[in-house]
Amino acid sequence: MTTSIIDNLIAEHRRLERLVQLLDRQSLLRDAQAAANAALLVDALYYLTRFPDVNHHALEDRIIGKLLEKKVLAHELGSELSAQHETLAFQGHELIQDLESMVRDENMSRELLEFRIRLYAERLRHNMAVEELTLFPVARRHLDSGDWASILQASPTRSADPLFQTPVHERFVQLHRVIAAEADCGCREGNM
Repeated sequence: MTTSIIDNLIAEHRRLERLVQLLDRQSLLRDAQAAANAALLVDALYYLTRFPDVNHHALEDRIIGKLLEKKVLAHELGSELSAQHETLAFQGHELIQDLESMVRDENMSRELLEFRIRLYAERLRHNMAVEELTLFPVARRHLDSGDWASILQASPTRSADPLFQTPVHERFVQLHRVIAAEADCGCREGNM
């Protein structure tokens, strides 16, 4: 059970990295594509605030809680990772509002917004790297099947990933196509 849960979280990180790369590459400054890019970014951020923030990070937070309870994870590290999840959730919602303001021409600086989106992407990338270097190895070593069962029981049913599972949710079809084309994976609406 340990391996499958951690392996699944790592697989989700690989898929999230594709979104991070997309956030890094999309420009709001080119007038001809700004509206299309803004719509794509809204979908990407909407996804990030609806799936990873609600399912993925919540599972990681329960793992952190169990490791802290067992006193095998440094409290500072657990607090830092949980704080990163909170920051990502807060900033993701703010960025969606800022993108919507920009689309409505409400004095939103495109340069500042583009910088903030890239900063958000870098924070997400950093969070995933720290978890893979610190949290996951400790979890593999110290959590037994009873711990994993209680972690999974403590969560509401995890919803299916609306972007990377088949079928792709209709809201994310265009985003999925762009990610698949950039990944050059030959996938259409299947798993990447």
